[in-house]
Amino acid sequence: MRDSRPNMALIAVLAVIATGLLAMFPSNASAHLDGPHFVVGSNGPQSDIDLSRFLSRLTTDRQVTMPMDLVNVPETEFITVFNTPTAGYTKRPVWYRAPFTVESTINDVGQSAFIEIKAAYLNDIRLTILSSETGETVWSDQVGDRIPSPPDRPASLKHIAKWPHLAPGHYWLTIRVQTNSAHVFEAHLQTEATVFAGTGSDSYRNGSYLGVLIVIFGLYLTFGLLSRDRAIIWYAVYILGLFLLNLGTSGYAHLLFKGMWPFASDLVTGSGTALSLGSAVAMWSYIIHLDRQNPILFRIMMSFAFLAIAGQVTAMSDYYIIYAQLFFIPDIFLLTTLLGYMILTGYRLYSPVVYLFYMFALGIPTVAGIVHLLTLLGGLPINSFTANAYQASSTIHLIMIAVAMGLRIYKLANKRADAFHTSARADQLAGEQRTFITMLSHEFRTPLAIIQRSAEILSLHLRDEKEAIHSRLSTIRTNAGQLSALVDAFLTKETLDSATFTTSRELIAIDQFLSDLIARRRREVQEHNVTLINSEFAIVDIDRMLLERAVVNLIENARKYAPGAAVWIACNRSANGYVYIRVVDEGPGIPPDDLNKVLNAFFRGRHAATTQGVGLGLHITNRIIEAHDGTMSISVGEKGGTTILLKLPYNYDATATRTNETLFGVMDTARPSPNGKGR
Repeated sequence: MRDSRPNMALIAVLAVIATGLLAMFPSNASAHLDGPHFVVGSNGPQSDIDLSRFLSRLTTDRQVTMPMDLVNVPETEFITVFNTPTAGYTKRPVWYRAPFTVESTINDVGQSAFIEIKAAYLNDIRLTILSSETGETVWSDQVGDRIPSPPDRPASLKHIAKWPHLAPGHYWLTIRVQTNSAHVFEAHLQTEATVFAGTGSDSYRNGSYLGVLIVIFGLYLTFGLLSRDRAIIWYAVYILGLFLLNLGTSGYAHLLFKGMWPFASDLVTGSGTALSLGSAVAMWSYIIHLDRQNPILFRIMMSFAFLAIAGQVTAMSDYYIIYAQLFFIPDIFLLTTLLGYMILTGYRLYSPVVYLFYMFALGIPTVAGIVHLLTLLGGLPINSFTANAYQASSTIHLIMIAVAMGLRIYKLANKRADAFHTSARADQLAGEQRTFITMLSHEFRTPLAIIQRSAEILSLHLRDEKEAIHSRLSTIRTNAGQLSALVDAFLTKETLDSATFTTSRELIAIDQFLSDLIARRRREVQEHNVTLINSEFAIVDIDRMLLERAVVNLIENARKYAPGAAVWIACNRSANGYVYIRVVDEGPGIPPDDLNKVLNAFFRGRHAATTQGVGLGLHITNRIIEAHDGTMSISVGEKGGTTILLKLPYNYDATATRTNETLFGVMDTARPSPNGKGR
């Protein structure tokens, strides 16, 4: 009998080797089938299956290059998908797996089935079915908003892949998801009838909602711009954000634009999220008047709003993950702060009804928004509440804010109507006032002229009288002259404001005009130091009387507010077709707060109490310059002194012609005559 010990030793060695190989390359994947798994027929399920109840998730840095590698990962490294927080934002691929069984006893009745996956903004989804017995891949497909769809795939708002025909046995379903958006993942295995019926109902519901949003956006943006109400404008931006966000999350963006540009869905969804984040904070800050109640908190809110909106530039890259991680938590904090501010201060600021309205309108969207953001970040699980809270609250929010904005628009319309009636009444009163002043001024002119003339005649007849009498007559002439100048100012303003006002222009050399005016001014008011320091030649087309009035007003204004100070006048011609007349005094200057008001009719500055006048001089001068197609500007030096710059167009052809005539005349005078003598 042979010794059997060598055979036994060989068998033992082979057993050890086999055990080692099995340990290194485990193929007993079917051992995992002891856990929850779903059962289908060869063509799919008889009724819809929520795959989220059977899938488990793995987020790992380990190299999982083949779906079979995923099957061999221990169950302890996975977490269940059902009723657990989402994977949030991550650059790493997220793997899902679920075991299932195909039984021949299930009657398929020949219908097809589809795997339906959302969210619609997921970039790259790879599906694989493995045989549990052999580990071989029996089916694979790839979907996503960046993945081109084959022509035979049905159009859908979600990502769908047709379920294959499978022989009875045990299998693994593996899914690999990679995206720059939130890993909010839901999967269903549905019958063909359910898929097509759901596509139609989803299209109608989402399409109607998007249509309502775009109409509301257009209405409120238009009214906000017309009324210049920032709360309404920010509300319109918020509606635009909701429109873009729902366009992306509903699947319309990838359905409509993916064939043209694979990044369209990312851009639409990311931009909508950014606009919603920023505009919601800005809108509520204006609605509750945070800019008036707490300026520091308002600036913080608006700074965040603009930064959040600017973050949409990251929508098409992995930087969007960083953007979400940086901005979502602060947004939750700021929304909570706004709600807390309303709770603490709103009752004091508003009536009880308005307070309760704002609390309801702000509280529900705030809580739902926080729930939505926490779900996206992976802080809350996906369930019937977290999946629908944001859209449901958005609908309530739209209704509530529509009511609030309707009341706001009604109040603004009433204010505009009141303002219109007030403006019309003011115009009527102003017209009546102008008519009265004009009539009164005309009535004053004749007696004033008589008083002045009589004072002059008395001075001539009483020239031998005492100095006191001449002083009294001088006072009469001076005050009558001031009153006459005041009447002329009112009449000039009435003329300039008249709709039938026209200028009587003529071509005048501006240098000679200024020289004659200042010489006459020196004779009339000898105590006033007015000097023409420079005047270049140019022919201007002006109304002599009006322009003289304008310049005299400036000189008189300097005399009143800077008594005894010198006044310098210069005129320069520029190649741009304008002459620039500068009137500079050495007085104290105009206060900065009064600079933008001094051109208004009847405005008198804070230092005008000690001077005579009614605040028409600069206003009339500005109107005269505007009537000559020019401009007037005022500036003040660092150490005081006021510079008034008049910019007037000159006649280029007439100026050039007169210059040439003058130049050639001088040359002809200097040229020697034929007999060697000058002319």
